[in-house]
Amino acid sequence: MRLKTTMMMTLTTLATGWGMVGCGEQVEPFGEGALALNWEVSPMGCALSEVAYVEVELANERRSYQEQYHCGAGEAALEGLAPGSYELKLRGYDPGGAATFESEGRQVTVRPERVESLDVVALKARPAELAVAWRFDNGRVCGANGVDKVEVTLYDLAFYEIASQRFGCNRGEGTIGELYAGDYIVRVSATGAEDARFQGDVRVSLKRGERAQTEAVLGSP
Repeated sequence: MRLKTTMMMTLTTLATGWGMVGCGEQVEPFGEGALALNWEVSPMGCALSEVAYVEVELANERRSYQEQYHCGAGEAALEGLAPGSYELKLRGYDPGGAATFESEGRQVTVRPERVESLDVVALKARPAELAVAWRFDNGRVCGANGVDKVEVTLYDLAFYEIASQRFGCNRGEGTIGELYAGDYIVRVSATGAEDARFQGDVRVSLKRGERAQTEAVLGSP
């Protein structure tokens, strides 16, 4: 009888405790934060760099924020941000909508009920990349010409070698990135059966941030 009474008292106590937890005061959520920043586009500014607007992006694994501003404003204020750590990146777009400038990614922390202010964020010109396709003057079959690899080399107009990379011939295309805007001579070369040489040249002009394509026809030099 005493054991039964003790068990009843214990259950009553636990039930009361659970009731207190369930009916206690609610925990207030963290307040939202804000971020204020300024930017600089190259040493020449927005107009001479041909940047029309700047996109500000904050992102982490759970959420992301993106807002666009007229480049000439030079500043932005993002409000209503959930507290946490984010990667911040800025991109500059020309009037045609091409991303031609960008900042390096940087980590920022947004705290509740605070405005985080950053130093000036620098936007630098985005490099271009070039996809080079190739074919032979007798078709696209590498094996028929005894070619296994091709070499793609880029020269500037002063004939300085800027980049060189080898690709498997059967791929039919290779991409070279991290290129400055400007004019280039593209040479695709290969050695085939019985040391036969194949070569093709083409000229291209690249813009900032552009993803361009070209094709070279390989014949005997």
